[in-house]
Amino acid sequence: LFSSVVGKHLAKDTGYGRVQSIDFMTSDCKDCGMTLLGQVSVKICGALEGQPCCAVVNIAGFDQSFHEGSVDSFGGAKLQECQNFNIGINSLESFDVTVYHQGMDDVRLDWVQVVTESLAIKCNIGILMEDTTSFKPTDCDIRG
Repeated sequence: LFSSVVGKHLAKDTGYGRVQSIDFMTSDCKDCGMTLLGQVSVKICGALEGQPCCAVVNIAGFDQSFHEGSVDSFGGAKLQECQNFNIGINSLESFDVTVYHQGMDDVRLDWVQVVTESLAIKCNIGILMEDTTSFKPTDCDIRG
């Protein structure tokens, strides 16, 4: 048992790497931001083994975030089960991120960006997320 635990910790990660932060750009327009009456959640998929996806529920945790024209970056414990989630794949075709909105206050997001220790995957959103909606971006690119 000890050798298998040590082996897992010494194994080199492959693919895009471990999630360090998730960033959002709120559109710069009237009423595009969100108050405490709305929530944004995220699901990331792309692991090669084990749990294939991770999720962050209400990433802002009722903090004042998602203001018009601003970038909000969430890391550490705010990432919940996505903290250090290993994106083991190395192709954008296999990478998947879904953004969820819930609540009475809508939000318009320009993009979401998943940052690992070695790169960032930025996906365009560009829609108003109302009530209970989800959006799975297909226009993503790698930076870094």
